[in-house]
Formats: sequence, structure tokens, C-alpha cells
Amino acid sequence: MSFPQEHQRTILNTDNDVDEASSIKQEEEKKSIKPTTKASDLSDTSRSIHIVTTASLPWLTGTAVNPLLRALYFQKSRTGNGKVTLVIPWVVKEKERLEVYPEYEFANGKTGRKQQEELIRKWIVEKAGMGQQSNKLRIQFYPATYQKKLGSILTLVDICSLIPDQEADVAILEEPEHLNWFSMPLYSQKNERRDDFIPSNDIGWTAKFQHVVGIIHTNYPAYARAGVMRGSRTIASRTIHALSKLVCRSYCHKIIKLSDTLPVFADYKECVCNVHGVRSDFIQEDHDDVDDTETTDENHNVTSTQQGKKDGTSFYFIGKILWAKGFQYLLDCEEKFRESTGEYFPIDIFGGGPDLEQVKRAFFGVRSMSIVEREKDHNSVCEDGSNVQENGNISENGTCTTGNDEDGDGYDDDDDDDANGTNAVKSVLNSQENETSSVGEIHDEDRHESKVESAYFQLSQIMLKYMPFLEDEMKYEENESSSSTSSTDKLSTLQTLKDGLHLVKSFQKETLLKKMPKNKYEWRKTPVPARFLGPKDHAALKCSAYKVFVNPSVTEVLCTTSAEALAMGMFVIMPKHPSNEFFYQFPNCLTYETMDEFVKKIKYAIDHDPLPLTKELKYMFTWEAAMERLIQAAAITDAEWDLLERTGKTQRDKRKAWIHKESRKMFKGDILKSIIGDLPKEDLKDYEIDGNGDGREQQLLNFDNNSPIILAFLSLLIAILSYFAQR
Repeated sequence: MSFPQEHQRTILNTDNDVDEASSIKQEEEKKSIKPTTKASDLSDTSRSIHIVTTASLPWLTGTAVNPLLRALYFQKSRTGNGKVTLVIPWVVKEKERLEVYPEYEFANGKTGRKQQEELIRKWIVEKAGMGQQSNKLRIQFYPATYQKKLGSILTLVDICSLIPDQEADVAILEEPEHLNWFSMPLYSQKNERRDDFIPSNDIGWTAKFQHVVGIIHTNYPAYARAGVMRGSRTIASRTIHALSKLVCRSYCHKIIKLSDTLPVFADYKECVCNVHGVRSDFIQEDHDDVDDTETTDENHNVTSTQQGKKDGTSFYFIGKILWAKGFQYLLDCEEKFRESTGEYFPIDIFGGGPDLEQVKRAFFGVRSMSIVEREKDHNSVCEDGSNVQENGNISENGTCTTGNDEDGDGYDDDDDDDANGTNAVKSVLNSQENETSSVGEIHDEDRHESKVESAYFQLSQIMLKYMPFLEDEMKYEENESSSSTSSTDKLSTLQTLKDGLHLVKSFQKETLLKKMPKNKYEWRKTPVPARFLGPKDHAALKCSAYKVFVNPSVTEVLCTTSAEALAMGMFVIMPKHPSNEFFYQFPNCLTYETMDEFVKKIKYAIDHDPLPLTKELKYMFTWEAAMERLIQAAAITDAEWDLLERTGKTQRDKRKAWIHKESRKMFKGDILKSIIGDLPKEDLKDYEIDGNGDGREQQLLNFDNNSPIILAFLSLLIAILSYFAQR
């Protein structure tokens, strides 16, 4: 039996071979290690580390969860006086907090920050299982605002100025560009007030910390191209990229990109490395280890029926329901698979999002969705969750079947020949010729009207069959008509046309437009067998019988759900894309470039079971392995640092930081207030950790800049000239 190239892997036969290979690998790594600068050596467990991020729990986003877990694993390895501090945003406005955390109502001020901190520590204990590290981890907040239009949290203060000078050692900036786009007001840690004009030697992170590492999570220039108005999206993308390059070069000693799908920020001090891990509850259990005495083929030659779901659904997707996640490509691949096999492959979809209803309509088609909606209104719900009616049912996967549906396509088999409507129209015309009266003698004029009425009636039935959403709009009119007109009354042709015109006018335009098909997928006759099961913790699927995670998305920088599925020992079908390169090394990663290859991978996954992960492969998913990769990627060798110094790039980056800092003085407070709104009265000394600000003079959050504009301009000009005048 042949296997895809990804599965042609050799497994070492004995434990001795594994130990020998490991020792050889360690010796080779030692030889390849070059001396690193003392400042960039993160392997020293006595160093203090500040991890600064742009989001926080209970917002379950990657920039909230991954930095938290990174901080916990740094804390786990600390010795001596080494401390780990997680610096996270506190959304100061209550209205904005409810937009970010709709299910949580935190109080204002210190009380609310304490509530959020308790929630975070509870999550650490219950989800991460690291209660001991939770007790030692320090959490510091900074004031922030949530901008709904951007979908992001922005700082309201210079975060670097909030951190005590004596604790500044190593800083890891999660999304350094996001943290530093805007040069915000500084916080004075002393009783003396800062002068708004006299230039300061404080040029930010690289001047204060011994080593600053920036980890790039998000492709903001790509988001700008996709989300901004068509006429300006290219300009917006280039502007954001230029600003991101400026601040990353200014405030980072080393830049780590999670994948090569990100643009270049500073080619002389950046690298590509996956420094994320997955929680231990995702990783396949030890009893599933590969028996080293067996070969790959023997372990993999298993039919899918032994581990497949009882209902035949082994495929799933989990994530936010957005068209950008690749659902259009998935639907096209479903059609390609049907061309090859004669049927769609079933899939369960977990998650929610703004495009949920549109994606449902695309999978089921408008006709099936209308039937489902009517059944929800008129039929009871069974205990197993399926809606049932007297002559048919709505199945669990959302498709509609009736009493005459033998092939399960969701429609009566008696009507299959009417797919294009031709036979139905012919039957109407034939009925006009063969129609006879059963009561008395009918005049020629009445007979003509009767035929016309019959034709209109049958044509209307055809319309309702292919556009069932019209039926809801007609119910009210039918009830009104039946209450005022007896069944024996006959309407003239003119009256019929008038009533039809009145019916069209009475349609609610918004409702009608909402139910009309909006793309080619919504016209489908046969629904795709998909079930939309709502949000779910991915770890809960570990013990299920799902075995294939289908992820057609190419919008992520590094897809966490793909890593989790591979760690659980599942097949993951994903496109060949720079964002997925890290996953190519795993045997259960099935990649494709074309739809034909996608279909082949689906067929292969149906006929086979995933390979159990070896200990070495499982370790690569752990946070311990991710921390090793981070330490290696963050290091700067002595030779690299000497080259940066000799070429003047280090000094040039400092001048860029100076320019960025001075640019703050050009913005008056009313400009920032127009973007952010009125500021609440926040005392910045309350944001110092361990109560270091107690007993000091109050320092309110303030955007006002009292410097004369001409002096601010001269200050910025000096900084710019110094950049071009340097040697």
C-alpha cells in the first residue's frame, strides 16, 4: 500500500538507537553554538523578565493566552532573585470593557483590576494546571482603550515608563509594533515633573532594558489591505507597514516572526521561529506512543472504520466563522470531491462569528435554510436535537428530508426530474389542455378564466418550490383573502393580477432581500452535510472520534488550532503556505496545493488512521520545547553584535527611537482625544507594581502638551538631522 510523501518516515527500532541518535544530535548542536552576548542570553534563570502584551483574559485571543503561558514557563524555571512580570492592558472605560468582555462586569479602578487578576489566576490553575507558578507570577496593568473600529486595545501611556528602572532587565514585547505605534505620554517615577520640551535620554525600551525581544503575531499590513476602503487600502497598508518597521527597529534588539508569511521589518536583526507551544492537555497520552519495534507501514495500515465516528463524521473545523478562514475554498473542494465520488464528505463546524449565518446558507442553500427556519417555528424539538414533522424531518446535520426522500438529498425524489423547471412548466401547459369541468356547463369565457387561474396556481407552486422563502410572505395575504372571500367565489383575471401586484407591494423589502440568494453557493439544490455546533473548547475533542481537522485558512501568521490538532494525534489537512511551514515535519500533516490534491488527501484520510506521535514529536509541541526555541532565537552572537556596531545600525536605530519620541510633542491633546475620547481620571501611580507609588504625588493620565508648537517642531527637526548627520 502506498503512502503520501509526508508519511514515508522511518522510526528507529530500539531505545539504544534513539539514545545514540540523541547524543549525536546534542554534540552537533554544541559544536554549532556560537558565543552569545551576555545581555541576550535568556538561558540564565536568575534574570528578571517583563512580558508585555496587547490583550488579556478573559479575552481568549492568541495575544492573551500565549504570552500568559510563556510567562508561566519562564516563572517555572526562575532561580535566585529572578522575577517574571506579565504586563497587560486594563481597559479604563466601563463601556469599552463590556465590548471586550461582554460576559464579565468588572468594577472601575483598583477593585476591577483585582477582579480581573483573580480571574486570570483562576484560569491558570484550572486550565493550565500551574497553580504554583500562578502564586509567584507578578501581574502589572497599564491603562488602555478599546477601539471597536480597529478591534484592538491601545495603550494610553508609555508602558516602558511604568516599569521601575531597577527591575528592567529583559523585555519581551508581544506585538511590538502594536504596543508602540503611538508615542504616548511618559510617566515620571520620581516626584519631579518632566519638562515637555527639554530632550530626554529616555528613548524607550532599548535604552532601559538590557535586551528587548519583539515577537510579531499579526500581519497588520495585510489586515489593512483587506479591511480598509477600496480607494485607500493600499496606502493604509503601506503606512502601517512603514510605521511598524520604524518602531520595531527603534525598540527591539531582536525581532522574531512566527512564520515567513509576515513582511520584512528589519532583515539585519530578525528571524523566523515558532516560539509557541500547546497546553499539556492537548498532547497525545503516553499510552499511544509508537512501538519502536514496529514499522511505519504496519502501524499505519488501519482502516478508518475502526476509529471513525459512529455517524460517519470524522472531519471537523474549529475557529472563528469568517469567510476569510477559507470557507469559500472549502465549499469548492466539497464540489470537487462530489465530482470524484458522487457525494459530499460530512463535516462538523465548531465556532461562532459575524459570518455564521451567511456560511450556513452557503452550505445548505436558501431552500434548505427556509425549510429549517419554518420547522423551527412549527415543529417540536426532539430530545436528540432533531426537528421532526409528520411527513418528514430535519436531520441533525441541518438538511431537510421528506417521506419521499430515499437518497437523502434533502428533497422529494418524485421531484428530482424538475431540477431545471422544464418538466413542471410542461405539466402546467398540458393541464390546461386536458382540464374539464365537473360541475354543470361552463361558458367558453369562464372556461378560459378557469384555465388561466389553474395555470397561475400551478406556476405559483413552482415558484414556491424553488423559492420557498416567499411562502412566509404570502401567509398573511392568504389569511386575509380567505376571511373575506368564500371558497366558491371566483376571481376575474384582472382581479387576480391586481391581487398579485398588491402582494408584491406588501412584501417587506428588507426581509425579501435578506432571503434572496447572495452567491452561487446559496442556489444549491443538495445541501452539504455539515453541522454547525457552536463554540467549543478544542481540548474537549481530544477524546472524541474525530480524526481529521480540515483547515483551509491562509490568513493566520501561525495557526494555533492546527498545532493543537496535530498534538492530539489527528490528521490536519492544510494548504502549502508559509504560515504552515513549521507543521510540514509532522507525519500527520497532509498538505495540498490544488483542489485535486485536496480531494486526494480527504480520500487518504478516510482510508487510513493517523500515526501515533513519537516522544520526540510530542515534545516539539510542548511549551518546554517552545521556550528552548525562544532562547535560541532571541540570542545575538558576539559576531552579529560587532557587525551591527561597525555598520552603525545600532546607533541608527537609537536615532529612529529619538525621532519617534519627539514626534509625540507635535500632537496636541485635543487630537488624541478626538480619536480616543474623553479620558477618565486615572492616577498612574496606582499602576506601579507592589505599591511603589504609595505616598507620592498624584499623577493623572493627561494628554495635554504645553510646549509651544514651534519648539516642538524644532525638537523634532533636531532629532531628524541627527539621524542623517550620524557617521
